[in-house]
Amino acid sequence: MTKRPTSVLIGLLVISAACGGGGSDGPAISAVAYEGATVITGNGGPPLGGGVIVVDNGVITDVGLAANVAIPEGATVVDLAGKTVMPTMVDLHGHVGFVDDLSFDSANYTREIITDQLDRYAYHGVGVIVSLGTDPGELAFEIKADQEAGTQGGARLHTAFRGIARPDAGPGAATMRPTALGASTEEEAREAVRAIAATDADFLKIWVDDRGGSVEKLGPDLYRPIIEEAHANDLRVIAHIFYAKDAMELVEANIDGFAHLARDVEMDDELVAAIVENDVFVMPNLAVSERARNAAPPAWVDLPMLSESTSADAIDRIRQSYENRDEETAARGAESFDMMLRSLKKLSDAGVTLVLGADTGIQDHIQGYMEHYELELIVEAGISPAKAIEIATSAPAAVLGTNTGLLAPGNRADFIVLNANPIYSIGNTRDIDSVYLNGEAVDRESLRARWQ
Repeated sequence: MTKRPTSVLIGLLVISAACGGGGSDGPAISAVAYEGATVITGNGGPPLGGGVIVVDNGVITDVGLAANVAIPEGATVVDLAGKTVMPTMVDLHGHVGFVDDLSFDSANYTREIITDQLDRYAYHGVGVIVSLGTDPGELAFEIKADQEAGTQGGARLHTAFRGIARPDAGPGAATMRPTALGASTEEEAREAVRAIAATDADFLKIWVDDRGGSVEKLGPDLYRPIIEEAHANDLRVIAHIFYAKDAMELVEANIDGFAHLARDVEMDDELVAAIVENDVFVMPNLAVSERARNAAPPAWVDLPMLSESTSADAIDRIRQSYENRDEETAARGAESFDMMLRSLKKLSDAGVTLVLGADTGIQDHIQGYMEHYELELIVEAGISPAKAIEIATSAPAAVLGTNTGLLAPGNRADFIVLNANPIYSIGNTRDIDSVYLNGEAVDRESLRARWQ
C-alpha cells in the first residue's frame, strides 16, 4: 500500500475543515500543487525552472512555469524548492516472478513475490513494467486487473503472456525456458498466436536466436506467419534478436519492435534506414551485455541505492560473478559493447523510436535498480540526458499506449522527486527523495525497512 505524505494529509484535513468538513455545505478541495522544483516533463525538451504541477485525484490537471499555472484556490501547496521532478520510468522489457533473493526458480512465480517485485520497481521510480513473454499462467492478468480496480499497488504490471519460439528454444535462462510456447509448423505457430491474442496480452514476443548454435532458431518460415497472424489479431510483435541479418529480415517481415540491439556486428546504415522506414521501435538493452567488459565488479555494485533493496548475500554473489575474469576476455567484451554503443548512436541520430527495455528480473539483474544504470549507459553512447529520460519515460509510454511517462494534463500523476538534476549528470536519477504513483507517495521508508 502507498500512503500520502503526512504534510499533505494534514493540509487536506485543514482544507476540508475550511471548506465544509465541519458541517458546512462548501465543497472539499482535493487539488495538490507541487511548486518550486525544476520540472523535466519527459518530452525531451528543456527543464522548467521553478515549475508547478497540479494534481487532483491522482491525475495531473496542469503543469508548467509558475507564471503560467493557476493554482486552484484552497489547494494544498507542497514546496519542492531545490528538487527536480521527472516522470516515473516505463520499462517495456522485464520479467516478474522467478527471483527471490538468491533463488532463481519457477517456484517463485507467486502473487506474493510478484507483488514484492512491483514494490521494488516502484521504490526505484519505475511506474510501469512490461513482463515480456515469460508469464506462464493467468496470474499476471489477475494482478493487472486488480491494479486497474485500485485494489493493488506497486508499479503497474503489463504482460506479453507467453512468447513463441522453436520448442525449448525460448528464454536463455533454463528456469524461464518452459514459459515459451513451442512451434515447429506454421499451423502450430498460428494457433499459438491466436491463444495469446485471446488474452489481455499487450504484445507478442518471439525469440529469433540460436543461442550460439545451441538451439534451433525460429526462422522466417515461422516468424512470418506469426507476425501476419498477430497483426490480423491487432497484436504487435517484439523480437528477441542477436544477429543483424535476422534483424533486417524481420524488418522486411513487418516486425514491430526489437527487444535488443544486434550484437554480432555494428548495425549498418541500410539496417538503420530500414528500421526508420518501417517505424520499428528498439530497446537498447545495454546493461546485460555491458557486464562482459568488466574484469572486476563495476562501480554500480557498490552504490548505496543497490543495498537499499538488495540483500548483502545477493550483492556478494554479484561481486563473486566477476571473479576469475581475465583482462583479455574483458577487452573482447569491451570491444563488443563499444560496437553496440555505436549502433545505438546511429539509431538515435536517425530518429529511430528508442524505448527503455532493461531486461530486469533475470538473475542478479536487479529490478528497479538496473533501469537507472541503463540510462547511464544510454548517455555513454553519446545521447543527451534529456533524450535518455525521454527514452525511459514518454517514448515507451506512447508505444504501450498508457497515460503516464509524461508530465502533462490528463496523465496519471506518476513522478519522481530527485535531490539533484539528472540533466547535469544522469546518475542523479538515483538520488531519489520520493516517488508518487497516481498522486500518492510510495512509502519508501517502510519498504526499505522491510527489505533490510
